[in-house]
Amino acid sequence: MTKQSIETALYLTFYIVAFIYIVACAFDTIDNLALLGASMFAFKPSFTVSQLVRDDRRYGESDRMRNYAGLHTPAYRVLNHVSKALLKAGLYGACTTMMSRAQFKHISYKSLFSVTIAYGYSAVTIGARTIFAVDEWSRDIYHIDASGRLHATPYHQGYDMSDVIAQVSECIEVLKECYIAPAAEPVQETRWAVKQVIKDRPYHGPIKGATWSVRATLLASSKKLVHWKVEWYDMDNPSRTRIESGVWAKAYKVEIDGVVAWLPHSLLGEIYSSPWAGSRVARPTATIDVPEWWYQKSILVAYPA
Repeated sequence: MTKQSIETALYLTFYIVAFIYIVACAFDTIDNLALLGASMFAFKPSFTVSQLVRDDRRYGESDRMRNYAGLHTPAYRVLNHVSKALLKAGLYGACTTMMSRAQFKHISYKSLFSVTIAYGYSAVTIGARTIFAVDEWSRDIYHIDASGRLHATPYHQGYDMSDVIAQVSECIEVLKECYIAPAAEPVQETRWAVKQVIKDRPYHGPIKGATWSVRATLLASSKKLVHWKVEWYDMDNPSRTRIESGVWAKAYKVEIDGVVAWLPHSLLGEIYSSPWAGSRVARPTATIDVPEWWYQKSILVAYPA
């Protein structure tokens, strides 16, 4: 046997042994993966329970609450937790909420999460997944826990909702980190201008000199009244107008500190309506500022020195 034949035989033997080793390792790897897969996925993970619940609703606004109200108890625990967590985080206003006085309540943030209670039916969704639902037709609870395991059980009010609350809480934490409040647009004040004076308003300047704050009870008003009415328009939108009007009596019969006196409206300063306007009682009382000289002349004069 030549030297070349020996080298060829050795190379051939090496490649055959290497091939057998690689094949053996491959089979061992497959067995290990199969064993690992069996230990990790002893059950088939579930994605959503929406296909397990009927699409049509059994109850509505016209049905009696006693037929379905008890079915909301588990979902109410989630709804209350979500509401408190959002209020604490200052994110309640960012979410879509519908809280009617009837048995329909909903809170969600876009497609991140939602909690819905509607006439016996209730559901909790995360993204496109419905992880919890109560079917009001069969009165069954369907729940997918955090590991993807499906739980189906007849309805009972004491169902443990801690896993559902935990999953929704994770969504709220994500919302806390990612939510950016929209910038508030500055409110532009309306620029009003006089369009027409329908009834002219007399000008009353501020009270001259010292004033005295008193509690005055209205006993009667003079029959002579002053009416004024002015129409204004928006300078940026002339088609938008508003009417400003007022009325007051020439004088008021008032009781102050047990003394009755007549008080002219013109002494009240820049007040363009009755200080007692809008009151529904027979003898309304209001706190007003009057000139000190009038108070001394009309009220204090009644008390002996």
